[in-house]
Amino acid sequence: MKKEVRKKKLYNIEFIRFVFAICIIYFHLLHSYIMPHTKDSSVYQYLSDQVLYSKYIVECFFIMSGYFLYHTIRNHPDWTVGTFVCKKISRLWPSLACSVIIMAAFFGKTFYASFLDLLFLQSSGLATDWKGLNWYVSAFFVAEVFYFLLDKCVNDPNKMKLITCLLVYFGYELNISGTDGEFGRNMIYGVFNMGVARALAGVGLGYLIGQIYESASAKWRARRTVSNTNDIKETVVISCLELVTLIMLIINFFFNQYAYENQFIVVVLFAAFFICQLTGKGVFSRITNNPVAGFAGKYAYSVYVMQEVAFAVMKHTWWKSEDFIYDHVVISLGISVFMAVAIGILTYYLIEKPGAKIMIRLFSPFL
Repeated sequence: MKKEVRKKKLYNIEFIRFVFAICIIYFHLLHSYIMPHTKDSSVYQYLSDQVLYSKYIVECFFIMSGYFLYHTIRNHPDWTVGTFVCKKISRLWPSLACSVIIMAAFFGKTFYASFLDLLFLQSSGLATDWKGLNWYVSAFFVAEVFYFLLDKCVNDPNKMKLITCLLVYFGYELNISGTDGEFGRNMIYGVFNMGVARALAGVGLGYLIGQIYESASAKWRARRTVSNTNDIKETVVISCLELVTLIMLIINFFFNQYAYENQFIVVVLFAAFFICQLTGKGVFSRITNNPVAGFAGKYAYSVYVMQEVAFAVMKHTWWKSEDFIYDHVVISLGISVFMAVAIGILTYYLIEKPGAKIMIRLFSPFL
């Protein structure tokens, strides 16, 4: 029996996932949800304008997911498509179902939209509803299953690389050309869904990074034993690169007046930053690559999925205190983000984790 390959956990990536989930919450708060309760405050409007492009943090999630998909496929060559789909549904569906059902039962989400969400069809091109916060989940699910199928069908690694490169290029090209330098979610040309195109491009790029990095790092290690490259030089170069790319990403996401005209730069910058994290040699990755920093990474998915519920709860409770929100900007935003994160963490323990175990048992005859 073949022994399963277990890779060391990348706590720095887990740290990034959790921080990015919080950033997405912050964006959605200022993009629309808290804004009707701010009494047209110029401060909130200024902050909202500044975070305009932080919505494209989603592209980073797609890339990270693609990288881990590649290693999942390599570590489990015996998995069938059915096994992969069952495991992916077990991982994604409990928290998604919790969010959708609560929104439908208590906050007016339509039955049609809720039903399609539960089937991972929102923003898939097969449903007209693509504006909800959880569009990412369906596009992500479609892309992951597609690449798993593609990997099973294409035995030649070079052909796989070629097909994936083409999908990455056209997925990004469709978005950038169709939105004049940004990313979309709507249908284009009556055929292509831009959300799925983003997912196929991002997950595909992450898959390629995993494939190429694994090969390149093996060759680098072999050459390094011969040339005895200086560790200090590696650390300095990688630290500088990760610092520059991180600063440029922060500027683009949170300082709109200095943002880049073509948002494809997010893909380029994050890909470079992500590769730096994989090496584990930069200062940032060394600081964050530990169990304490990466502990909260497991909450990222539920935090992301449950934010719509959190916003709905706050809208019907303390957001009604508009005078307080107007007078205390930092405190109001802090409380809002904290509550959204807390609801996500609670969902992880009450729904996501036990729900995944239950669904694995239900799917066990098919695994």
